[in-house]
Amino acid sequence: MEVQEGFIDHGIPVQADEERTAAFCSREDETRLVIAAKGFVLIINPDTGTAKQVFFPDGNKEYPFSSFSSNGLFYTGAGQMLLVLDPFLEEFIFHTVIDNGEEIVGFSFAEDKAGYIYFTSYPHCHLLRYCPKRQEVLDYGSMDAMEKYPGSAAVDYSGWVYIGIGTEHKNLVAFHPESGERRNLVPEIEREKGAGYVYLGTDGEVYGHWEATDLKEVNKSSRWMGFFDGRVKECGVRVLGPSRFSGTGFKKVHQSMESVYEVPAYSLSEGYVDLVHKETGALRRIEFSYQSDGASLSTLVQGPDGHLYGTSMHPLQLFRYDFSNNQLTNFGGEVMEHGGGGNIAAYAAQGRLLVGAAYAGGKLYTIDTEKPFIKGNNPRLILQTEEIHRPRCSFAVNDGKHIIWGGFPGYGMVGGGLGIYNTVTEQNTVLSHNQVVPNQSTVSLGELSSGLILGGTSIDTPGGANSAEKDARLFLLNWQNQRIADIFIPVKGTGEIAQIYIDPFDRAHCLTDKCLYFVCNPLTHEVHYRKDLSRWGSVVRNAFVYDQDSRKLLILLTNTLVSVEIDGGSFNDPIVVHTLPEEASSGVILHNGRVFYGGGSHLYSIKAD
Repeated sequence: MEVQEGFIDHGIPVQADEERTAAFCSREDETRLVIAAKGFVLIINPDTGTAKQVFFPDGNKEYPFSSFSSNGLFYTGAGQMLLVLDPFLEEFIFHTVIDNGEEIVGFSFAEDKAGYIYFTSYPHCHLLRYCPKRQEVLDYGSMDAMEKYPGSAAVDYSGWVYIGIGTEHKNLVAFHPESGERRNLVPEIEREKGAGYVYLGTDGEVYGHWEATDLKEVNKSSRWMGFFDGRVKECGVRVLGPSRFSGTGFKKVHQSMESVYEVPAYSLSEGYVDLVHKETGALRRIEFSYQSDGASLSTLVQGPDGHLYGTSMHPLQLFRYDFSNNQLTNFGGEVMEHGGGGNIAAYAAQGRLLVGAAYAGGKLYTIDTEKPFIKGNNPRLILQTEEIHRPRCSFAVNDGKHIIWGGFPGYGMVGGGLGIYNTVTEQNTVLSHNQVVPNQSTVSLGELSSGLILGGTSIDTPGGANSAEKDARLFLLNWQNQRIADIFIPVKGTGEIAQIYIDPFDRAHCLTDKCLYFVCNPLTHEVHYRKDLSRWGSVVRNAFVYDQDSRKLLILLTNTLVSVEIDGGSFNDPIVVHTLPEEASSGVILHNGRVFYGGGSHLYSIKAD
């Protein structure tokens, strides 16, 4: 623990990383399992049970999304970098940064009979080709002008490349590299929410469908099809060839044809892989360790028991900090039922219960702070809803029973729902975005002295849909009769009202995603004060905390702790309390005159005055 001028580094609560993709690589009689994570790969030797960690070149610490194996080599992408690993030499033999305006390369991979490696990118669905012999990359451009997620790819014997695309308007594209011809195979009338999906079977045939309503459900369909020469041929489920990919999501493994092993389960964050020998059926668990910078921290909260709680982001692991003895305790990820990746993004406390709203899948957990933590018992998964797939806010109503929570919807959807949860009856009601603010998502909440809930919205659509909205709103909700009392635009041109604090005079202090701080009267719509705070940093999650003793609103930005004196008759300019020695990425708790915040994977604190 390091102390310097009132600043303390309390350490790394979660010393772990999340697996993002994996593949078996085979050469002659040897096999390696390669697991890719943020900034590195782990090479597992199934025969010796050893593991070798190899970091991405040039200090790249971006997340990979997919991988592929061919001729003993491992292919993946991280950020804008394409990476080729020789797991037997235990080194990257090629890497290049692809500067074509895309954010992520390597969203899906495929190979043709000539040995060219095809891969896709986000968010403009480019198709690219890598030549292993010449180590050259060719970009064929965008395959879909509207969609962002090219989640699968395959190449048939005739040289046509097929790409499964989603999410707002599903598509399945056929592209011929030699002629440049591109075909949309999904009829326009069927281009609804969902995703197209393709794969190359072990029989050399390309199969797929466009019935998936969700990116996680691509393996399920009642209408499988075959593809050849850029066209569809109906085939029926009885003739499907097996895929070389097993698992789903970040647990997906690309299976080398030559490998004698399969992977029933593995976890980078928990440090193990289970391997089954295909011929003998023998099961072996290999445990491993690796160097980690730690997982980034999500929103922090002070629980009813007085301790600090939080989770890491990718992987989701629950931790606690005891202020009295400076003790950090990591409860791990397996204590969270269906936790996996993601994080708890928002909390609210009623009585001894801490209620956490988690990504992904809109999960709502209850954490009884007076009971031991046991998987399936405490924390307890209460419900989940795609209408709030990415939670962003949660608020405890003053009635002592209810929680209001909101956030962004699932993939391909516009406008998130607003949940009203009763902690006593465990009943949850979700108001659709059309019942609140159409086509927008609730990302911040507060409560007026009258009992009306004030909500702030975002026009963003992080699930891949397109939004025509221009201005974020504030709305007043009578939560008891589930009716919206008022909606208004406080500041034109604002995309998101990220933070709300209701002061003792029923004024709303708000912070936008662009760091515009403003104060308004929610009943008259009058904006009394506004100030651009962007010179002091960017917005972090959970940035507001009120200091009752000094009557100051503390605002945590990435580079600075700022305070605003709350006064009944005047509006005071924000002032700098501290320039942060380490950047903030999440916040914020005020305890005994100290502000606690997350900075990447570290828990920090600094004096509040």
